Amino acid sequence: MSQSLLTIAIPTFNRATLLDRCLNSILSQITDDIKNDIELIVSDNNSDDNTFGIVNKYLEKDASILYSKNSENVGADRNIAACFLKATGKYVWVISDDDLIRPGYFKFIFDVLRGNNFGVVYMQSLWYTGQFDKATRIPTTIDCTRYNNPLRFVERVNYWTTFISGNIVNKPLLNDLNAISQFYDTSLVQLSWILPVVFSARENLVVNDQVLACQEENTGGYKFYRVFGKNFNTVMDTLISKMLIDKRVKNIINIHLLSSFFPMFMRRPLKTFETERPLKILIPIFWNYPMFWIKVFPVLLRNQYRNNANA
Repeated sequence: MSQSLLTIAIPTFNRATLLDRCLNSILSQITDDIKNDIELIVSDNNSDDNTFGIVNKYLEKDASILYSKNSENVGADRNIAACFLKATGKYVWVISDDDLIRPGYFKFIFDVLRGNNFGVVYMQSLWYTGQFDKATRIPTTIDCTRYNNPLRFVERVNYWTTFISGNIVNKPLLNDLNAISQFYDTSLVQLSWILPVVFSARENLVVNDQVLACQEENTGGYKFYRVFGKNFNTVMDTLISKMLIDKRVKNIINIHLLSSFFPMFMRRPLKTFETERPLKILIPIFWNYPMFWIKVFPVLLRNQYRNNANA
């Protein structure tokens, strides 16, 4: 049996309704002429809701889905990694169970993959609140930008390399699958394959169209500043020490984190994340970045003063 061109793998846990929407957004766009080139995996992290019932609904309609259920909840990183490791396709697209492929876009993404040998393909997303409006314009083409310089690709995508659903990865370009386990419990295990492949490829691609529909404020359950401050930098340091990525990546991504990512989240209450002391976490990491003192520190200090006053 020949290798599939694309594996779509969905890690899920107790979100049957969201999984249903996600699967429908995928399967409704897979036509008969390409279905044999696509492998679809659902990795269930020991859900106790109707997750299997949702998968079975599509199996009864002759959908080809490889379903597996962990005997226990192994944590998000290990379940996400299992999706990537189980995949047999040349390209692997790990999609979060709460994200959707917008109508009409899948065939274009598939054709881009079929006609090229990119390392990582990054796709823009449409972020929405409430219910997703399916009555969107069906595309007649997509706009893409090619990058044969990996640093320019990182400059463009920067911290969005952490966004699982937005990155399709050429799996054969990853040299060491065994190294993935080193990044468990960082909440960023996906960087162990996304970033190295960017640098092992001759060319990477950014799809400028909003291919995905993603619900805002639908994440959490971890320590936000620890993950995107300390853990992110630890992962980059490890990949740099292994000579899997250019050392300049760290500076590029950190500047984007400080100039836009952290300020974007600091403007809203982080209600779905675990309680932290962000200044204690971030100062040792970013103290030598002027952008930290200009954009991040004043806001965090103000927030801390406000919280203490309200205590």
